[in-house]
Amino acid sequence: MKTKIWKAPFDFLNLKSYEDKRGILFEILRFKDYNIPGSGQLYTFSIEPGQRRGDHFHLKKQEWFTCVHGKATVLLTSKDGEDKAIEISASNPKIVYAAHGTAHALINNQKSVSVIVSYGSKQHNPTDKDTYKKHTYPSYKHII
Repeated sequence: MKTKIWKAPFDFLNLKSYEDKRGILFEILRFKDYNIPGSGQLYTFSIEPGQRRGDHFHLKKQEWFTCVHGKATVLLTSKDGEDKAIEISASNPKIVYAAHGTAHALINNQKSVSVIVSYGSKQHNPTDKDTYKKHTYPSYKHII
């Protein structure tokens, strides 16, 4: 497999899923193959229907997001003001990348909960403030 080169300010990678009668499997983070630094933390969170999470950026941390249940929209705004909305879902798996300085938010426009798995290149440290509020993709129309 060719090593992935992540393009700043944001990028995504379609993932291959394997399905049989038992269910679906997809490999989310192949650190070496996907060129992801391995010193951060893996975490999960849910987004209730009609809710928005995030609206911030980091100067030190990079983040990757994937959806493992339901659907969500990842909103991204680069330092230069470029906006992008990328749909993620468990049925069409992909990883969305947010580089340093890229504002990001996730929205659940569905009528059921979404579950996200995320990787941050740096572990969260409450004494090292690296989360800066910023309304991401201000013109995006959030409708449920």
